Amino acid sequence: MSACSDGRDVIPTQEIAAKVLALIERDGISVKTAIARVAGRYDYKIRGSVHAYSIETLKRLNAIDYFLKNSAPKFDSLDPFVRNLLRIAVYEMKYKGVHPALATDSAVRIVKKRNGRFASLVNAILRKVESIKIESGDSIERVALRFFHPEWFVSYTYELLGEEEAKKLMEANLSTPPPYIRVNELKSSIEAVVRYLEDNEVVLAPTFMDEVFKVESYEKHPASLDWHSEGRYVIQDLASCFVSHALNPLHDDTVVDLAAAPGMKTSHIAMLMGNEGKIIAVDNSPKRVRRMKSKMKQLGVRNVEIKLGDGCRFNFVADKVLVDAPCSSTGSYSTQPNVKWTFDWKKFRGAVAVQRKMLKNAIKSADEVLYSTCSIMFEENESNINSVRAEVIELDSPFSRGIKEFRGERFENWDKVVRSFSHLHNCSGFFIAKLKGENQ
Repeated sequence: MSACSDGRDVIPTQEIAAKVLALIERDGISVKTAIARVAGRYDYKIRGSVHAYSIETLKRLNAIDYFLKNSAPKFDSLDPFVRNLLRIAVYEMKYKGVHPALATDSAVRIVKKRNGRFASLVNAILRKVESIKIESGDSIERVALRFFHPEWFVSYTYELLGEEEAKKLMEANLSTPPPYIRVNELKSSIEAVVRYLEDNEVVLAPTFMDEVFKVESYEKHPASLDWHSEGRYVIQDLASCFVSHALNPLHDDTVVDLAAAPGMKTSHIAMLMGNEGKIIAVDNSPKRVRRMKSKMKQLGVRNVEIKLGDGCRFNFVADKVLVDAPCSSTGSYSTQPNVKWTFDWKKFRGAVAVQRKMLKNAIKSADEVLYSTCSIMFEENESNINSVRAEVIELDSPFSRGIKEFRGERFENWDKVVRSFSHLHNCSGFFIAKLKGENQ
């Protein structure tokens, strides 16, 4: 597929995707943000193709780089665009089923147009890649390459879930889960949105939440339709939607959301409250706060007060508080594969410390606390609940239960909390726990 930028120049989507990958590599931003910056002016079909190339390449990045580093010892020092164009070509020839000669020819043509001096190098590297194979074996290194995950993640999930379940999880992370639509009843009805989407050839299936639907298939992605931009529905992960239901906000509650941006759960809570009561949404980033204000307006939320503040220290008294804590995002590898390759144990330990401070701040200030992460890590989940020694309130679970023990630490309340996994529930990996606060 190609894109026309001005009616004359034809730009292959591989070229646009290489720019997207280079931007992600440089700035550490999400695929969605990078595509908006690089490919926002193209139509939805082009953006969809660029998204597919970017996501599928990032999912297999360690194996793709294995091929390239064994073909080009100085691969890491190459021009960023050329480096990422090579990655896309390797994805095509090794995993997309494109004939190696065609993948190589396409990459050479693109690089010739941009900078001819790299053409022979690209050709030589890709010719070498053709003959390289990843050997089979059960070592952590081989499993990591075969299942496209970092070696630390393989070892960790073997311990957490057992080898068989860990491999199923990693296989599921390679797939893209279906989109889920949450109807925004502040601006439309469930019936009207379902009818609109069906009229636009979006096939839906119900879930255990009345306002949330699984997208089975579509002609045009629901995020590209007018009613999405009008805020009549949002695209939101299934487990993420369940978080607001688990909080169970009542119409006359005062609710605090301590890490609110970008505001998807905040807006869902407002909807469940019928725009009544009061929500105080807190975030520590001025930029995210500005975006959240715009998002709340788009979604018709009127009962929220948005505050710039630190969730670890923010002073408040509330009936209920949501701590949807900043985390490792290890439950989101299927939709945010770039996160797999940037995990840092030092930053991880720092994140756990912040999560515990937020939890302690919430518990002393509210009647009930709903804690959630999009992480599979025991340290960010069960261990954090252990650390605050608060009473755990049992949640009904449409998903799975918690982990009983990990690396010598027991979690006695495993049957009261909720976990979702991509290989079991066709959505992101989440942890959800409800605690009694000290304000009761």
